Amino acid sequence: MPRILRIAILTLALIAAATSGPRAQGGAGQNPPDPKPAAAADAQKPAEPAQELPADAKAFNAAAGEKNPLKRVEALEKFIADNPKAAPMLLSMARSQITSSALAAFKDSRAKYLALAEKDIADAAKRADTMPLYFTYNRLASALVTAGIFSEEAEDYARKGLAAMDERAYMESRRQQYERSLAAFEKMTASAAGAKPESAAAGAAPAPSTAAPATPAAAAPATPADAAKPAAPTPAAPPAPNYRFATKDGVMQASLAPPAPPRPATPPRPPVRPTMPTDEEMRASLKSERATALATLGQILMKRGKAEEGEKALAEAYAAKPASYTMATIARVLAESAKKAGNDALQLEYLTVLALSGRITADESKDFEAAYRKAHGGSLDGLDAMLDERYRREHVRFAVTPFARKPPAKATGRTVLAEVFPGAG
Repeated sequence: MPRILRIAILTLALIAAATSGPRAQGGAGQNPPDPKPAAAADAQKPAEPAQELPADAKAFNAAAGEKNPLKRVEALEKFIADNPKAAPMLLSMARSQITSSALAAFKDSRAKYLALAEKDIADAAKRADTMPLYFTYNRLASALVTAGIFSEEAEDYARKGLAAMDERAYMESRRQQYERSLAAFEKMTASAAGAKPESAAAGAAPAPSTAAPATPAAAAPATPADAAKPAAPTPAAPPAPNYRFATKDGVMQASLAPPAPPRPATPPRPPVRPTMPTDEEMRASLKSERATALATLGQILMKRGKAEEGEKALAEAYAAKPASYTMATIARVLAESAKKAGNDALQLEYLTVLALSGRITADESKDFEAAYRKAHGGSLDGLDAMLDERYRREHVRFAVTPFARKPPAKATGRTVLAEVFPGAG
């Protein structure tokens, strides 16, 4: 029994010695615990609180969030009255939303919208020297047509806009605009020429002054110790918040836009001398603007039951060959009119223009094919060739001169990948 006891004691002693060795060495040679993974440390950091909207933005969202257009107009007008010093972006968007909301509820807010329009016209008349008054009339008429409103006021605005598009007045306005641009260019050029680089200005000796001596308080610091003190920096004004606007559930809401990434400083571009357009260029520009205004008036007249006058205005605009979008709008109205009148040739002509514009609908495509079959013995043979030939004839191809770049002395090993349309590469 004693022998067994001695063996047990010896075994326990050996176990104790084996386990105590690492503990004794832990104070000097034990490695420090592994640091926590970076991801875990980052996860433990408190998330930065979302930047809170300023009070004027909250007030704007509350007013713009009104579902009823008429109540929204009232709320936005109150927002402008209560927040005259709000951010310019918010005030501008509020005014825009007042007009669009009144237009959306035109049936119930006709008087309100017309009052806004008259104020717009009165404001435009005050700055007619920089922006022709016809521009405002045409914009109002176009806005009503876009909203599907072909009212008496829409016709009145369109007629007044066209009547004010006088060639002599238009060309005089363009000349005055050129003179203002030239004066601004000369002022910028003179200012840039008179400015000295900062390094040269800092190293140059002060020029003798003929001005009256400064007062003692402003001439020098009171003591040498004050002179040694650096001037206190002027605190920079905090940057104005930058907003972004998004429409959700039919209402506009403002939110803070993320700060723009820093951009490398670039030297300012030198001012570019303006060029005076020729008389031919100004006449061409006026002709294009007039065609758009005629198209607007023609649509209004057609909807108001004045088909003969409306078709005449649209035909005149069509002959002026305006921009592609305006041309497609005219062709659509005239094609429908030709279909009602049973004029297959004119219907085919206008539907061809509509097809070439890329804005033809599925139903209009069926009418187009039917009109082509009538003119070609019930067959669609040659339809694509006709469209190709018409496109080449009416879209003049311009000359392209390849750019000849001098190859570098040493190959860079880089390859340029270019694509005409996204995904084409």
